[in-house]
Amino acid sequence: MKWKIEVSYKPETPDAIGQGILQDIADLGLTGVESVHTVQIYWIEGDINSHTIERIGAELLADPVTQNYVYSRSDNHTPKQGDGSVWTIEVRLKPGVTDAVGDSVLKGLRDMGVPDVQTAQTGQKYRIHGDLDQPKLEMIAQQLLANDVIQIFEIWQG
Repeated sequence: MKWKIEVSYKPETPDAIGQGILQDIADLGLTGVESVHTVQIYWIEGDINSHTIERIGAELLADPVTQNYVYSRSDNHTPKQGDGSVWTIEVRLKPGVTDAVGDSVLKGLRDMGVPDVQTAQTGQKYRIHGDLDQPKLEMIAQQLLANDVIQIFEIWQG
């Protein structure tokens, strides 16, 4: 079974990476962006249940003081459609590219005594609030968020 765990900053914790990207977007000359929030994504695949995934999120992936996490089964990836002023850009490594952070997560899982995990992959999600269109979002993704040599990205509204 494949699981997706998303780790984000708590509302009261500043997202310094998101604030830096917001400034980078302004430096590109793009206007209309109000805020950027970042989320670290982990895809964990193996013979593990929701109780184990809960433990992984709480004990390994999220800092309980500054971060929240949510998890879901990742068998069917269907982006949600939502508010027209919120956009999501998800960036992940292309197949075959070494994921050093994913490898570290695998080691951490073994150290926790979770043996039945075959893969751990990582990515980033960027929630961008503002008045934007698809061409501007593609420019942001291509110039700021993804390295097209090793990464792919997906954009959706909501």
